[in-house]
Amino acid sequence: MNFLAHLHLAEATCESRIGNLLGDFVRGLPWDERFEPIVWQAIMEHRYVDAYTDSHPVWQRSKDLLKPEMRRFAGIVIDIFYDHFLSKNWGVFSPDQSLPDFILEVHKDLRTAMPLVPDDAAPVIDAMIRESWLSNYLATEGIEETLFRVSRRSPRLHLIQKSGSDFLEHYDTLEKDFLEFYPELLSYLIELRNSGNLKSGDP
Repeated sequence: MNFLAHLHLAEATCESRIGNLLGDFVRGLPWDERFEPIVWQAIMEHRYVDAYTDSHPVWQRSKDLLKPEMRRFAGIVIDIFYDHFLSKNWGVFSPDQSLPDFILEVHKDLRTAMPLVPDDAAPVIDAMIRESWLSNYLATEGIEETLFRVSRRSPRLHLIQKSGSDFLEHYDTLEKDFLEFYPELLSYLIELRNSGNLKSGDP
């Protein structure tokens, strides 16, 4: 669910950006004929980033701040919270490009890459562009709206809309966790790209 982070981590190409988004939609073995290798590499980056994130002690620490009934949704909720803190601290991690300029560039690349998008992912990505979800993460009201939108996707997700209280209650601690975690994630991704492990299968 951390669309902004995955797009920020992607390389500045249509193929990398769309592949890093498709990691939430594409299943199965890598490197088959559905996508070009450059797109598969980005899909694999997404999978490795998710695995790294879910096992990271700082992310686990953030998860433990949620109310017990919310922790089973932590993979969604904390990702959304962290996208807010990436928006808020954008200049720390991307000092050479403003967030609005980045979003405009990403939207252009995603529109260009839409022919590569599977049918089940196309409506989501189209809505993300049309409704400017990436801009909404910056305001706390936008986080509430995002949680509500996600909660409507399935009856089992209805509790997610109530996690906004955890966001506000633990705001400063969550931001501190993010600022500790994200530089380590950036370093991990650089090492991953240099290692050649992306072609070895799922993490």
